[in-house]
Amino acid sequence: MKNFIKNSLYIALAATSLGLGSCQKFLDVNEDPNNPSKVEAASRIAGAITTSSGAAQWRASREVAGVTQYGAIQSASSGGYSATNWRFTSGYFAWQNAYVITMPNAVDIIVLGEEEGNPHFVGVGKTLLALNFGLLTAQYGDIVVDDFYNGKDMISLVPKFNTQKEVYERLQTILDEAIAAFERTDNKRGLHVKNGDLLYQGDISKWKKFAWALKARYMNHLSKKSGLYNADEIIKACQNAFNGDGMDAEFPYLSGGLLVDENPWSSWGGFESLTNPRYFAWSQFFVNMLSSFPVTNKLYQDPRISKIMQPAASDGKYRGPAAGAFIANGQGVLPDGSPGDASKTKPEDYGRFSKSGFYTNTTSPFGFITYSEVKLIEAEARLRKGDKPGALAAYEEGVKANMRKLGVSASDINAYWAAQVADNLTGHFDQLNTGLSHIMRQKYISLCLNPETWVDMRRMDYSSAIYGPSLKRPANLNTTIFDPNNNSQWIQAMLYESNEQNRNPEEVGDNSEKYRLLTPLWFNVVE
Repeated sequence: MKNFIKNSLYIALAATSLGLGSCQKFLDVNEDPNNPSKVEAASRIAGAITTSSGAAQWRASREVAGVTQYGAIQSASSGGYSATNWRFTSGYFAWQNAYVITMPNAVDIIVLGEEEGNPHFVGVGKTLLALNFGLLTAQYGDIVVDDFYNGKDMISLVPKFNTQKEVYERLQTILDEAIAAFERTDNKRGLHVKNGDLLYQGDISKWKKFAWALKARYMNHLSKKSGLYNADEIIKACQNAFNGDGMDAEFPYLSGGLLVDENPWSSWGGFESLTNPRYFAWSQFFVNMLSSFPVTNKLYQDPRISKIMQPAASDGKYRGPAAGAFIANGQGVLPDGSPGDASKTKPEDYGRFSKSGFYTNTTSPFGFITYSEVKLIEAEARLRKGDKPGALAAYEEGVKANMRKLGVSASDINAYWAAQVADNLTGHFDQLNTGLSHIMRQKYISLCLNPETWVDMRRMDYSSAIYGPSLKRPANLNTTIFDPNNNSQWIQAMLYESNEQNRNPEEVGDNSEKYRLLTPLWFNVVE
């Protein structure tokens, strides 16, 4: 971010990798006609998409995957120990990765697109900018939007923060501007002319749907704001967003290339170690989501489980450690809240996390936002406005879309759905909380490893009525901050990074762990 400019490394990055035109004045350098300082917008898209995935979205999800209890650790020496037990400090770097490495690319695409007369590039830049602003505000609350680098002026070391309420307003404006840019017909060059559109290969209609999907997501974040939450507007955004399979906004990881080309959950992210990886196995809580139904907690094995994770080598069963616990403690709590098998204390009693299936293989895509999520957002909005038939229809499509995406057979999909119906699915949608239990558990599954899951869990107040009795605070809890006797006290936000705190203390405010980790963000306060 602006305040992270602390040495020549950033200046070099700004002048070369990011191509910030304003830095020419800052450095007072001569232009080399054979090595131009300004790179055309078409050559910038690939970098903006790549850094949005690996530098920002994945970096934010690495620790949050422990908070949301997807990943489980092997021992206290694991790199994931702090995250799973809520031991966060100001050394958490999603802020820097987004503001310094990722978002200047998006801003420059906007500026270059305007200069070149290519509004579709402007739309791409604004959509990616909104994606990253949305990620940051969901993790930190108040962030810099209006005073961020604009691609033209000198960047400030002490930027003003926008309140989170203002940020959500800005997100909708930015996305409206992106949609308007995609609708223009005077574009001179296609997005994929330099093979840089890694998401949609130049398909403007899909980019526009991507922007509408983000509008729906961010409006839906405000479910606790009675004066701002508008179910009809959310439904409208969903109807303008993805409307079928194959439209998901997701980064297509490759194998055999640079490290950043491979899925970090399988390789360079610290998960591939055979001895003590950052996350050793999938958690028992996630296993429970895939082996029981909402509300009743009736046991039923979701056919997606074999697509996502591997069974234990010792007996072919799916199991995981408890959140924050070690494999020496045995299996975690079962779907009904009863203890798991304490005798399962060996590594071979658990399937490994890395390279285990759809989300953690080397070529597994990382989803920014998907068709399944859009339908489940629509289901929630319809449920909240009292449209039970519409909510059920959107829910069904959201569930089945994710199953199709993971390669589940039609017969298995139909059997799974029939079993849900037999478990009183329709009756559960008569009530808000029981209907939300279905929607949120299915979003938990379909948003696997995405930081958006943390938004949902906070909006739902980490409710066991929503997620089932096996959702518990982690073992080995950070008791210097969290009261071990207060089970209603859950983690709420991340600390701002120390660089920001040191350079811009008036804007950052109280950045103590006690305050930041415990204080709900504005979106999560009932009004």
